[in-house]
Amino acid sequence: MPQNPVLPLRGSLRLRPAVGPWHRPAFSVAVATGLPNLLLLAIGRLDLVPYTSAGTMCALFAHALPYRERARTLAWVVAGMTASVAVALTAASLTRSVLALVALASLMAGLQKLICDATRLGPPGNVIFTFVTASAFFLPQRLDAVPAHLALVGVGGLVAWLVCLAPALVRSHGPALTLARPRPPRPLRMHLPLAFRVALGCALAGGASLAAGVGHPYWAVVTAAAVHRANTSVSFQRALQRTVGSLLGLLVFSVAVPLTHLPRAGALLALLFVAACQVGAEATITRNYWLGQVFVTPMALLLVSLGSAEPVGTLVGDRWLDTVFGAALGMAGAFLVTNRRAGERLTAALHQARAAQRLARTDPVGADARARLADALHELRESADGHAGEWWQRPVPLQEVAQVEQEGHRMLALLTERQAAHV
Repeated sequence: MPQNPVLPLRGSLRLRPAVGPWHRPAFSVAVATGLPNLLLLAIGRLDLVPYTSAGTMCALFAHALPYRERARTLAWVVAGMTASVAVALTAASLTRSVLALVALASLMAGLQKLICDATRLGPPGNVIFTFVTASAFFLPQRLDAVPAHLALVGVGGLVAWLVCLAPALVRSHGPALTLARPRPPRPLRMHLPLAFRVALGCALAGGASLAAGVGHPYWAVVTAAAVHRANTSVSFQRALQRTVGSLLGLLVFSVAVPLTHLPRAGALLALLFVAACQVGAEATITRNYWLGQVFVTPMALLLVSLGSAEPVGTLVGDRWLDTVFGAALGMAGAFLVTNRRAGERLTAALHQARAAQRLARTDPVGADARARLADALHELRESADGHAGEWWQRPVPLQEVAQVEQEGHRMLALLTERQAAHV
């Protein structure tokens, strides 16, 4: 009989210890975004902040990688971001149909989910791409201005690339290679259901926002993309966390925004507040997603308000409605699209783990055998977790999964000892 996951409520808002060196992406994105923003403030062109910020957001990626791999990965991230924004700005200049723009933004969100999952880009994954691209679809645009705006995106990306690689000037060694070894991509077909789920959820959320007359339907698209995680159960938890965090973030924005409208120092205070929110988001988001949203929400609204004269009440109301639409209809997409590939992925992961164990027995001191076994065990745990919380899945032999994992980790520890002794 198919099994259904439990939709978790208990513990969804509980804070956990911070995970990883959060300060690297936090201060990198704050510095990378702040430098061009201060220059734009000096020349009186804060209306161009969305374009430079689209590139500088790339500074959130690849901090766990050694410098050479980081440089290559960030170059691809910047290229992907620039290409995504190019599509969005071109579409915005060619059509005024909001329905068409919502549809295109939803398709782009699904494609970004597919590529990021297939390439194992890692956190923050597709959400940053969708956040930037979806908003770009709704920027007022002329076709002849697109090249100049894309050049600003590229400049922002270059700043992000330089900031993320700047530590190499004072510290020649990057993070340990064993902690950042790129894992091979899983087959593309395994990720198609989740990508289609994201596209459908975004289209439903954006359409509902449009039908309700909300002025910023792309916020609903971004929310729907953000709630989709590895399975239905985790997505439900993420939807709850995003809703709570966004509501609290709106309160923070309502308190802080009057300071940004002061006659002389208002714009500078807004930029400083954006930087502070970027640091705060990275410092807290691993403790719980809702806490990170308390900082992400006012940051996003401030970036919008820099180039807009909309009343604060309208921005707050639109953001709250779009959060509700995105969370609810994003989850509707999760229930409507069943990920039947989850069981296939878990079965393949079991076969790979067994094969990696057999290889390790024939090459007890080989670094390749150890790395392959570590990759196989990681994939097995990831696929088992994804399957366990997915909707309408057939039961799997959990005892067999646990046995293969136990044997694999024992063998991995033994290989590590042998390799150290051999060296």
